[in-house]
Amino acid sequence: MDKAVAEYIQATLKKIPRHEIKAMLQKWGLLSENELQTINFGQIKWKIIRDIFHLCEGIPGGIKEVGVLDIIYTHAYAHKRTWKAYQLLTTAEKETVFFDIRDFKKKFKRRLRLLVGKVIINFKEHEDNAIWIRIVWGTPYGEQNQYRVGYVVYHSQTPYVFISLSRYTSNLPMLCQALVVATDSHDICTMDLQGHCLNSLKDIVFKTSDQNIQTSHSEPVKDHSVEPESDLRLVDENRSSREKTQRMNQQIFGDYPLPKLEHVQYKLLTMFKSNPKQDVLYQKEPFRCLVKFSSPHLLESVKSLAATNMVDAPLSPLLTALVQRPRNHFTITEKTDSMRISESLI
Repeated sequence: MDKAVAEYIQATLKKIPRHEIKAMLQKWGLLSENELQTINFGQIKWKIIRDIFHLCEGIPGGIKEVGVLDIIYTHAYAHKRTWKAYQLLTTAEKETVFFDIRDFKKKFKRRLRLLVGKVIINFKEHEDNAIWIRIVWGTPYGEQNQYRVGYVVYHSQTPYVFISLSRYTSNLPMLCQALVVATDSHDICTMDLQGHCLNSLKDIVFKTSDQNIQTSHSEPVKDHSVEPESDLRLVDENRSSREKTQRMNQQIFGDYPLPKLEHVQYKLLTMFKSNPKQDVLYQKEPFRCLVKFSSPHLLESVKSLAATNMVDAPLSPLLTALVQRPRNHFTITEKTDSMRISESLI
């Protein structure tokens, strides 16, 4: 194995927690069980990596083998990347009866290499018809760089694609074109939905529940709050109001764990209202502003607003739109005398 390739394997192993290295190497399959048994996985991490490094140096292999190990790691730690959801657009009369993975791979590689040139592409199939694609981008003046990596997760038999390109967004148009050609679609558009939790994005896009958005959890969230001791002298005057708020919350959010989103973004293109006689900040141009809310679990935070009486119920459509539409990037524009949430892409 080339020394540069072995060094990248070493760099990949450094990212893996010590107690998971053996399991990932077994999934990788490049080292045999006999070779893995020669490694003491109970020693400190840098010694484990050193032993693996020496074994890999003596094994014939190349860039493709490195890519498979990186896909295994990224699949397990997808939350370390930012993912964006896209939708493939097809003609109404087209119906996919059979998905040919070999034809898809052939078309994708041929088109992307035609557009970009120096790229290395790895494919790995996972459960639920998910095809993981790892792309190593090249530069116009050099070879492919293993640290310039993009990822695509495509679910066959669906029009949905999840892309993570990190800093190399200049390659996005070529990547989208390759996906359109490989899937026999006529266009692709962003869904204005992004986040770190890939599984939550899938739950939102695929809408695996009924009317309300629910995740694959089968059990509702249990209330672990401790009820205070009842006192007949105390009268809860807000009981009916609280029960009404709970019913509204349940209708909007449901009783099940919500998908995990870390932020929501509103792009304001509304007019600034003032007295025209004063001629102060009275412009016909839209008042442009970008508002962003962040939270470790945004949907649960929004759900708790009304429940804790921090805001009045029902919640604003600007917040409930997070549940009703599979997106977390919105554009707010004028519509006569009221605001509307634009369905146009940002």
